[in-house]
Amino acid sequence: MKRLGIGPLAAALLAAAFALAPREAAAAWRGLKPADSAGEVCLAVKGETFDYALLDRAKPAVLEVRGPRKIKIVSRYLFGPGDAGTGVYTLRVLMDGEEVLRRSYSSPLLAGAARCTGGGEAAALRSTTLRVPTGRHQIQVYAEVEGEGRAAARFFREVKRAKTKEVPFAPERYGAVSELQFASGSTSTYYLFSAESPLGFSVTGPTTLKVYTRLDFDHRMNGAQAYALELLRDGVSVNTYHYQTDKLSSAHYLKRPLILPGERKLLRIPVPRGRHHYELRCVRPEACGIAAQILIPEADVSTR
Repeated sequence: MKRLGIGPLAAALLAAAFALAPREAAAAWRGLKPADSAGEVCLAVKGETFDYALLDRAKPAVLEVRGPRKIKIVSRYLFGPGDAGTGVYTLRVLMDGEEVLRRSYSSPLLAGAARCTGGGEAAALRSTTLRVPTGRHQIQVYAEVEGEGRAAARFFREVKRAKTKEVPFAPERYGAVSELQFASGSTSTYYLFSAESPLGFSVTGPTTLKVYTRLDFDHRMNGAQAYALELLRDGVSVNTYHYQTDKLSSAHYLKRPLILPGERKLLRIPVPRGRHHYELRCVRPEACGIAAQILIPEADVSTR
């Protein structure tokens, strides 16, 4: 098979525009249908059916993409009658007419993967993620196979979701307020509650609250400790949450020198539509002290 090199521009795109940074968070993906392709094939994979675009040496699958964003290409080898148990193919990607990616795959047979009709087994999935620069771009995807089979692919585009800004939410009932200071010098406000004095607050849904809790540790205590919290909504028990936590020695309460905080534990409270009253009670240990911090999406503050 003839191997073509890529030009300097393509090399730069591959190194810069298409490189994945390890620190990036996982993306959310939405299906991207090709504007043109060599045809479609239905594959059944472990009980589910999916439509794949056939990839051809001469006729590409064509994607129209606006950047900047990432796209994902997931491809499989479809075995022909005379193929062995491994499918070999090379994926080629052109952007605006210039080749920017050439990658060869060797994929073993995947049990439970086959064409929906007419028989024919399929290989394990292979995934390629690319970054598309700013602007409108046409992406062409080809496949060169070694064997009697075909290659097929599905395409996805990254969906960018706006981050939800959260702000502190003050409860109506609690034992006391305490400032927690960290080694960096920053401080956070926590509301204290106990078995005798639960945390109480009212909120209008729908929304989702984040409640961070910390178990009180005597400064002489060592080892991990267990605690349990019961959540009530409108007087009815919703759930009981169990935690195992260690002492956090890198922070201290400004006005509680003999108490150290436990490591932070997260409780998410999905609030249904309407106005609801919540109570958070400490049910274990019997004599427990808990510090809590509540966060609510900023967009929900005006009506909640």
